[in-house]
Amino acid sequence: MSKKRSWGLHVGLFSVLCLAVVGLIARNAFAAPDMPSSGEKKNVKLVGYNDLQGRETLQITVNGNWAFAGHLNDFYNVPPKQKLNPITGFMEWNGTSILEISNPARPKLVWHIPNDISANSRSVQVVYNYGSPPRDYLIRNSEGGGVWKYQIFDITDRGTNPINIHLVGEILGSPPNSCGPGCGGLFTNGTHKGWWSKDSGLFYSASNEPGFVSNHLVIHDLADPANPVFVSRGWIPGQKVGDTEPAVGNFHHPVVDEANHRLYSGFRGTGEVVIYDITNPATPTIVSYVGTQPPFRATHTAAPVVYDVVQDIEEEALPRKYLLVCDEGGGGDYTDFPNVIRPVTFMFDISDERNPFNVSIWQVPSEPFRFKGGRFGPHNFHETVNGKLNDFKSKIVWFAYFNAGARVVDISNPYQMKEVGYYIPEPTANSHPITPINAAKPEPTVIQTNDVDVDSRGLAYVVDRTGAGLHVLEYTGNKK
Repeated sequence: MSKKRSWGLHVGLFSVLCLAVVGLIARNAFAAPDMPSSGEKKNVKLVGYNDLQGRETLQITVNGNWAFAGHLNDFYNVPPKQKLNPITGFMEWNGTSILEISNPARPKLVWHIPNDISANSRSVQVVYNYGSPPRDYLIRNSEGGGVWKYQIFDITDRGTNPINIHLVGEILGSPPNSCGPGCGGLFTNGTHKGWWSKDSGLFYSASNEPGFVSNHLVIHDLADPANPVFVSRGWIPGQKVGDTEPAVGNFHHPVVDEANHRLYSGFRGTGEVVIYDITNPATPTIVSYVGTQPPFRATHTAAPVVYDVVQDIEEEALPRKYLLVCDEGGGGDYTDFPNVIRPVTFMFDISDERNPFNVSIWQVPSEPFRFKGGRFGPHNFHETVNGKLNDFKSKIVWFAYFNAGARVVDISNPYQMKEVGYYIPEPTANSHPITPINAAKPEPTVIQTNDVDVDSRGLAYVVDRTGAGLHVLEYTGNKK
């Protein structure tokens, strides 16, 4: 059943608000804020900026002339607080922001879809011209605050009448007892991230169901966005309640290559990337584990890279397939996991998927970032370009590196990745420490670049988890 609901509106004020919104648009109320002062940089130029209403942001997704920012809940205040949305005049919980970026120098925030409660909606994906009749849709997660689900919105009218954005469906879990007694049911303790394929209509998510100890792969069919249909699940030994193997870490988020029937995901806490064969989505099977050493790492993002030319490799050995993998950095110079392991980025040769081997690593030098405050290390690299799986043809990769800002890495030689540029934004008036204001030992206010995506023009969009907004960046060094 369709669940059409306009957001940020009170029924009695509908007509008045419609007129107000039209008036605000006419007065260019959505114009981007002024550019901030330029940060520390090398071979990178600041192109544009938007303050995102000071909302803490985790993910940025770019597709065509639009960017979509997934916000964290307000973790700075205890209890959390709502923020003013000048577009509607209402105080709203952090949710999802929609920006028009045809002019990347002046990205315009045209709408904010708030949460009903203080929840984490870090993940956001979109599909355009989908279904019959063709419509544009956005899917986001909701985790925390006792709510675990994915929400699907019709965003077709975002450019002409954003007040008409509305909820059409929700993914709440899987059929109860679908994997044994007490196994399956409403999501619990995890609806983290997902990947919606326009081609197949499938939504691959990192979620947790009853009967499992942590997030694992869950697949739904969104052919009809208003009526999601459960397809299947996949897990590794130790994740299912009753397994004889010890409990393992979290399936973090899927990176999907449907053309080659593969899905890749890092596992927080095990130091592994799992490669799934999704030839038959009803029965995803594990191809292999790509292990990092030492174990207990917080592997985050993993994506395949095919090389037709590799320095010092004979032509008859090409093409070769590699896997770019980054850890998730934690506080200071270590991850959130044991043994004070330094977060790094790996390149694996997976030409033979069942026998992967590491060929190189890369990391930002620890000084001066180790003691700068906040988190230090990679969070993600741009696994997508303009809404599609990154083919890495340029061999130039953008990384979000928390207090070290955005880093640009040349991977043209997989055996010797090298940094060729960086941009470290400066905190803004909206920035705050990553610890709550009543913490016993609050940290200093530093930039926390949390996510990066790239558009069709090659521009990078980076966001900050402490409220510093969206920075649009251009690499000005040697292009491949």
